[in-house]
Parts: sequence; structure tokens; C-alpha cells
Amino acid sequence: MTGSGGLLYPPYSYIVGLISLLFSRMGTQTMKNLIYLSLFLVMLVSGVFGIKTDQIEAVRLRTDGSTAELTASDVSVINSFWQNALNTMQLTEDSQEIVLIRRQVEGQNSAQPLSSYATAFIDAAGKYLLQAFTQISAVDDLARRQLLEQNLMILTAKMETPKLASVALERIVQDDPIVRYWAVKAVTNSAVIGVLSDEVMADEQTRSAIIAALQKCAAVETQPEIQEMIIRFGATMNQAGAREILLMIADKRIEAYKSWAVENEILDAKLLIAIGGVAIMQSDGAVKSEFAQKFAELYSLIFQRYMQGQDALTDEQVEMTVLVMAEVDRMILGKMLNMSQAQTGIVNALKSKRGLDRVYETIFGDRLRKGSLSTTFNFDYGKDASGKAITEPPKLSAPPQPASEQL
Repeated sequence: MTGSGGLLYPPYSYIVGLISLLFSRMGTQTMKNLIYLSLFLVMLVSGVFGIKTDQIEAVRLRTDGSTAELTASDVSVINSFWQNALNTMQLTEDSQEIVLIRRQVEGQNSAQPLSSYATAFIDAAGKYLLQAFTQISAVDDLARRQLLEQNLMILTAKMETPKLASVALERIVQDDPIVRYWAVKAVTNSAVIGVLSDEVMADEQTRSAIIAALQKCAAVETQPEIQEMIIRFGATMNQAGAREILLMIADKRIEAYKSWAVENEILDAKLLIAIGGVAIMQSDGAVKSEFAQKFAELYSLIFQRYMQGQDALTDEQVEMTVLVMAEVDRMILGKMLNMSQAQTGIVNALKSKRGLDRVYETIFGDRLRKGSLSTTFNFDYGKDASGKAITEPPKLSAPPQPASEQL
């Protein structure tokens, strides 16, 4: 391992052993030895860990924020920095140094995304990140390869630009959930959404590729943290394809409720708030009705699960279901119906443990009449065999019997 001055340094494990030995021999001169040891550590760590950043720092401080063209020398410094950083990251055997190098690179990213420095920095990132991913794919040690890939993917996401979307999209369905998380984050963070939503700055091909990849990801993804990022993307991007992702996830959740196989109930609060927000904000009547109907179908199943299945649910599941019902009521239902929480009656019914069935019928409808959601957003739940509008949401089947009762 080499330090910033090019000198050869001992491995980290050796350094730790040396420090431990120094502590064990401090004796009665504790204060003096502690001072010497602190100075020793400062000098040692500054030399052992990380990469040289003085040249790239000088270029960044001088050029970032300017739209003037960079010199060939400036571009060369940026390219050399990326190449050296990623090569050193691959060569080191110390996981802490890998993380430190990654953070050093992150620290040289531009604070002015429209500057010439930012353009050159991200261009170099795209070139050398792709190269590094290719190189580490040949690493035999699975744990080491995984560590490197995770840090490279985090670094890609931290650049916060759709220009690196191709790097992320190749890894958006990988088995490693950490790589997958950061790959999704790389194309769904707020900075990327901001660019993709700008009709002047957005590249249509990149935007379409991201939406298509997230649609495929949403169809199979099971990690709630990743699903939440996809939900936020679908709710924030004002694109039909992005909104379609919300409906896809809602359909998956609806099927989970119908089969009594729901996990991570709190995800439904985030999803329903997102879907309800689309129903409110969209000016297209057909889109408003479509999203309000999907909102009603999923939300009604949550009510039914609570009302029918408390004996089949654990205490934690009951608690989480109540939390979802109340949170959706507080955050979005009142806005959709132009009511206060007291007017919807949900919280009062949950507290008093009675009257929830009447509240349910008022909001979602019953066999004979539409509910307030259907009336407000002009939708029904389909047509019956005679072509008449169905005014009540789909019914949840009876909960499965405990195994002891099936014997």
C-alpha cells in the first residue's frame, strides 16, 4: 500500500497491532504518551489512508461554478484522479480504505451541476466506473467482489445525475440487495428526478429507459426500502409511465391482501398517499378516476382485513393495520373528500371500536349505493353481468384458519 507521498506503508492490521502495543506500555506516563500517540496517529493515518486530492481540489476550486471551457490539463487532472482513485480502491485490501477513497471521490463532485467542471467530472465518472465494474467482475473472492461492487454502486448514486443511469440500470435487478438499493437510488433521487422532469434538460431516451427498468423492477422487487423509492419516483415524476408503476405496485399489494399474505403493512400507507395525491393533482378526469378507484380498492381491503381478520392476525399486524388506516386518513383521505379527520369518522370508530362498518360503507359504498370516494371521483368498481355499475369494492375472502383448527 502506498501513501499520498508515494511511500510504502504497512497494512492496517499491522498498524492496529502497533497501536495496541503502545497502549499496553504506557505505564505511569499516561498523559505524555497519549499526546505522543495522538500525534503519531494523525501523521500515520494521513499518510496511510486515501488518495492524493491536492491537484483535483485545486482544479475544482478554480473552475467549479464557471461555464468557461476547461483546459486540456484540467481535464487530464480530473481523468487521472478518477482512474487513480478507482484503481487504488481495487488494489487495497482494507475495507475502511475502500470506503474512505469512495468518500474522497464524492467530496470532489461539483456543487454546480451546470459548470464545465461538473460536466468533465461526470464524463470521467462514466468512463472509469464502467471500467471498474468490468474489472471487479473478474475478482475471484466473492466477499471482496461484493464489497467493491457495493462501494462503486454507492459512488455512482452519490453523483446524482441521470448521465450515469446506464451504470445503474445494469444492476437494478442484481441479487445483492445493497447493490440493488443503490442502483435504484441512483435513478430515483430528487436531483435525477428534477432533471428528468425538466423538458429542456431531460434526455427522453434516458428517461424512458429508467421508467421501463423501474417498471420491471417493481414487478419483482420485495425489499420495502427499494419499493418506497420506486413509489416516490412514480408519485413525483409527472409521466404516464411513471404513474403506471404505482398501479402495478398497488395490484401486487391487492393480491397480497386477497391471499392473506401481507407483509410490511406500512408500505401501503406510503403507496396510498402517493396514489391519492395523483388522483387529487391530475387534471385529466380519466386519470383521476383511475387512481381514485385503485386507491379505494386497496384501502377498502385494508379495512376488511382489520374488520374480518383480527383473530387471524398477530397483535403487531393489527397495530400496523390500524396505523395505516389512521395515517392514510390523516394524510390524504380528508384532502380527497375535502373533509377533516373528524368528518371521515375513521379515527373515532377505531378508538371506540364500533361503527367502523358504517364508516366503511359511507366511504367505499355498498351493494346499493356509491360511497363518497366513488361519487367525488366519478368511478365504479366495474360492471356486473347485466352491465350495471358495481357500487361496492371487491370482497375479501374469509381469513385462513389457524393450522390447529384445520386438523
